Amino acid sequence: MSIRFRSLKWVGLLAAVATVQTACSSTDTGTEELEEEVITVEGRTTVTYWHNYTGKGLEAIEQVASDFNESQDDIFVQPIYSASSEGDDQRLLTAIAGGNPPDLAHFDRFKVAQYAAENSLEPLTPFIEADHYDMGIYYDYAVEESTYEGDIYAMPLTTDSRLLFYNKDRFMEVGLDPDHPPSTIDELEEAIEKLSTIEDGRVQELGMVPWTAQGWFYTWAWAFGGDFYEPETGELTINHPKNVEALEWLVSIADKYDAATVTSFDTAQGSNEMDPFIQEIYSMKVDGPFSISTINQYNPDLNYGVTPVPTPTGDNFATWSGGMSLIIPKGAKHAEEAWEFMKYFGSEQGQRTFNEMDHQMSVIDTVNEELYGDDPIMKEFIDILPDSNSRPPIASGQLLWNELDRAVEYAIHGRDEPQALLDKVAKKVAEEEN
Repeated sequence: MSIRFRSLKWVGLLAAVATVQTACSSTDTGTEELEEEVITVEGRTTVTYWHNYTGKGLEAIEQVASDFNESQDDIFVQPIYSASSEGDDQRLLTAIAGGNPPDLAHFDRFKVAQYAAENSLEPLTPFIEADHYDMGIYYDYAVEESTYEGDIYAMPLTTDSRLLFYNKDRFMEVGLDPDHPPSTIDELEEAIEKLSTIEDGRVQELGMVPWTAQGWFYTWAWAFGGDFYEPETGELTINHPKNVEALEWLVSIADKYDAATVTSFDTAQGSNEMDPFIQEIYSMKVDGPFSISTINQYNPDLNYGVTPVPTPTGDNFATWSGGMSLIIPKGAKHAEEAWEFMKYFGSEQGQRTFNEMDHQMSVIDTVNEELYGDDPIMKEFIDILPDSNSRPPIASGQLLWNELDRAVEYAIHGRDEPQALLDKVAKKVAEEEN
């Protein structure tokens, strides 16, 4: 795979050094070979950095690496594209098992605990303590999601949040005040009813289908005041009474609008330009800032607003956030040098460069204010971040996600009661964890 230098700074750097040697190597992944051109720069240690970004994201990564490479004379960070596919995890795991991992990898924070539990990551805690590095500059939830059993395993880079999107024009058409969107669950139910038209079993338009888009169970459980994990004790609280209450509410909506009819209608829709909110078939949805570019592309005249996800009381608004990070795979040959780049990428300067170029949200509040503070839509996503939640940092995080998704499906179609379903999820995940 050839390395293309998109920044003139890269070219200038390579022209300035006395010797540049290129060596080809390949790593057997069990499914295909990932060929790498590892660049050796005289007098520098090369840090290999796997990522799966293209387009603006690739340009942003290359710019951050270029800026870091120019900032000092000892380390050369080389971004290497590793195609995004279902085989990515296996490729990295195989490289780790074979003793030939990259020095760094761009990584979903959601997976950190699982990989740490499998002893596939180098802990960052020794580096953090030795350098007295302040992890307090990042949102608490981002650090929590990067932590497993007391050790930090990832440098958080990006984040997101979830809010209620609503169509202001449709609100005015049915007599709802677009300047005062729903803040309570009762108000949300009223809005859904006014904005929905179902005639003779045929859906014409829907106010909202709460469990679609980013309306995952995490969204509603936290909105209802529930939780899934106690960080101080490590206790899982999957069947928390408020979680049960949230699932019961989803069932009540499914019963009122007939889950089979709504689900059939919803699955006939699509994403991107066929997103039913963009098509103005749905008047509300829960989604993240990543959907804004799609709205701008396919329906730039859509008159919409965003507001916190309603809660039973109309206050204590909650959201949850994910995001990407940098990790050092177990057995990395240049872990200390990789840590130096991590610190740079995690700094305000690195965060500002990357997130501005890739149009993402930073895990540092001051960077977000600088980049997006004047954007009224983005400011809503930023303002709720200090109170955001992260998914439980447990080894069975993916299992929990899958089981919660199944529990919602079973509940809204009447296949079992919410309490029983969440009890089963709690038992299954606890058994896996133990």
